Parts: sequence; structure tokens; C-alpha cells
Amino acid sequence: MDHSQTTTSFQWASPLGISTILFIISGVIHILIGVLTPLAVNSDFGRKVLIISNRMDMELFGIEPSALLNRNPELAKFRTLFFSNAGGSLIIIGIFMLSLTWFGLRQQLWWAFLTLVVTGLVVLPFWFLTFKPYLKAGISIHFADLPPIFWIPTWVLIPAIIFGWIGLRS
Repeated sequence: MDHSQTTTSFQWASPLGISTILFIISGVIHILIGVLTPLAVNSDFGRKVLIISNRMDMELFGIEPSALLNRNPELAKFRTLFFSNAGGSLIIIGIFMLSLTWFGLRQQLWWAFLTLVVTGLVVLPFWFLTFKPYLKAGISIHFADLPPIFWIPTWVLIPAIIFGWIGLRS
């Protein structure tokens, strides 16, 4: 396809436009959470959570996360390094998502759409691996326990896929 034709035929108020907006939202959310993660990790709020939520972590580890971190400075240091690295990874993911969306999906390129879909779906089994110790311990997972990085990208992913599929096929 002629590159200039796809740019002029793109419409924001179309299925592909809606998909583009949703993937952009997901990318921005990844970047925002990535920037905030290392800033919040050692705040009073951040130290209430070890991995998922105060309630779930306390049930799994048998102690308040902040008390566990106070008692174990090596764990606290590791957690700071881990979440700082995770924040950087989220920023990278967000930048890639924005780039793929803006320069690929908006240009109606199937490879960009498929890359965004696979990237969005491949994280789900890893979330299951994260939740597995909690589930194995009989700890129920409530929506309110989940950090935004678990649910916001997933909520926008499904409609983004549907609208993208419709938009690219029309």
C-alpha cells in the first residue's frame, strides 16, 4: 500500500481509530505506571505491598509487608531494585506499544496489529504464574487487590483487538 494513502484514509472515528486509541491508552498507562513505580516503591503507600496487595501478601507471607520489609533490609533492598527494574521495563513496553500503534497500526499494517495482540496476550500466563502461589495457598483474589497494571491494559486489550480486527479487515 502507498504510505501516503494509508495516512490520509485513517479515520479516528472508525473501528481502526478506536483500536488505535485503546492501544495508545495502554501504552500511556504502561509508561505512567513505569514512571511511578520506582518513585512509590519505598513510600508509606508502596511499602504496604510486597507483590500484589497488602491483604494478599499478608495472607501469603503471614506478616504485614511493611513489617517484613522493616525486619529484612536485604529483602527491602532487593524489592527496590526489582521494582525499579520493573518500572523501566514498563516504560520500554509502553514506548514500543506507542511506536507500534502510531507508526504501524495507524498505517493499517497487519504485522503491527499482530505484534500488539501477541504482546498483550503473552503476559497473561505470567500473571497466572504470579498468582499461582496465592491460589495454591487458598487466598482468594479480589479485583480490588489487583494493581492497575494487571487490569487496565487487559480491559483495553480485548476491545482494541476486536476493533483492530474489524478495522483492518474493512
